Amino acid sequence: MTQKLIIDTDPGIDDAMAIHLAFADVRLDVIGMTTIFGNVRTDQATRNAMALAEMAHYSVPVAAGAAIPRRRDAATPADFVHGPEGFGDLPAMQPAGGPDPRSAAQFLCETCAAHPGEVVICAVG
Repeated sequence: MTQKLIIDTDPGIDDAMAIHLAFADVRLDVIGMTTIFGNVRTDQATRNAMALAEMAHYSVPVAAGAAIPRRRDAATPADFVHGPEGFGDLPAMQPAGGPDPRSAAQFLCETCAAHPGEVVICAVG
């Protein structure tokens, strides 16, 4: 039996490795990803997550989360660590598909409700 997993991420170099390891692990069933700002802006994090899934030939919905924090000033992305697109000096990746139309919060609520007690959320972002 596989473990249903949702990865919450801000894909820079570090999260890219974790995502690809999760995709490759036969014990895991990655059923979605949600994105957040951090290493990069939320819109870039969403594109990066979709591109990583496409690169791995893994079909998974990706839902964008909040663009700014709720309780403090907006953080500046860590361009100095992960580069402007999140993957060092690699050029920007343009995924073929688009993000899930739901917000990350709505995606999490609906997906967990559809699989009660079966989903683990792995927050790496």
